[in-house]
Amino acid sequence: MWCESVRKIVLAIAALALTSLLFLQVQGDVQLAQMEDIILDPVEIKATMTQEGVTTLNLRARATNQGTSSITSLSFRIDSLEVELLDAFVDDTSTSAISILQERYSEVVISLSTPLEENESVWVEFNLKATDLIEDPEISFDSTRYIAHFVFYIRPITEFANFTFTAVLPQDALLSRESVVPLFPSADSNYTDGASLAFVWFTDSLQIGQEQAYVIQYQYPNPQSGPLGSFLLESIVIAFLGVLGGIVLTLGGPKAYERIKRIGSVKFVGVTSEEEEVLEVIRRKGGSCPQKDLYTEFDMSQAKVSLILNNLEERGLVRRFREGRENVVHIMED
Repeated sequence: MWCESVRKIVLAIAALALTSLLFLQVQGDVQLAQMEDIILDPVEIKATMTQEGVTTLNLRARATNQGTSSITSLSFRIDSLEVELLDAFVDDTSTSAISILQERYSEVVISLSTPLEENESVWVEFNLKATDLIEDPEISFDSTRYIAHFVFYIRPITEFANFTFTAVLPQDALLSRESVVPLFPSADSNYTDGASLAFVWFTDSLQIGQEQAYVIQYQYPNPQSGPLGSFLLESIVIAFLGVLGGIVLTLGGPKAYERIKRIGSVKFVGVTSEEEEVLEVIRRKGGSCPQKDLYTEFDMSQAKVSLILNNLEERGLVRRFREGRENVVHIMED
């Protein structure tokens, strides 16, 4: 009789465990379905940069529940690991929100004061600061300006429609003249408020998991170098090079001229001849091209081209971005 009681207890525990597992699995499926049922239309993200390397992100969107289950919170993926959530709003009313650090991104979860039912919509907005969207700036060779890179990824966990992304450069910043293609992809429009330059991109739609990348290479003045000193320094350098070139041409003639032309054509320093060939092809294609185009350009295997691109990417000379089902290779520095 004692054995029978033990057997019943074991069976009851096993049944309870099985029921719990089934319940958890159903709950997970419901949550996933809720995320897929949300559409954000329109969506606006504005990134405002500072010379200190801080980027303020503002997201505003209208969220519509296209599913049959009610929703009590909304989630947004921000591809940054160093964020500070400032505030959040639902229909222009302040609400609670949290930022959760995931393995490769941060998730912003906004609470809804009332459940969002089928076919209902709300306007949501939040602001945050990120400190890892701008790479550490480099000083120019003449110490008159800083050169910085801004890189921002969009990988939505809900469907986007009518998506507008605006990037505002720091005050007094301009596109870098050190880069072949300082803007990727080409902006749809730009504007200025007199102090800062802004670029605007528009995308009809982004599906869940689809990636879109924005890259801006810009420069801004070094406040420690005065305008007069900068002008004099640049003038002296230019004058010196001009005199040196004249002396070389006078003494060496056509042969020296041809050597200077060859020297001037070397755009990339510290790369192998094969790497240089790959970079030159990308430059001729406007600074960016599909990776598959490079496979047909060279008399080498796809694995060899991929290895060259890996080496170039590790040194920051190129970046690869996912567009649809293919990779696009973009030159970062000339």
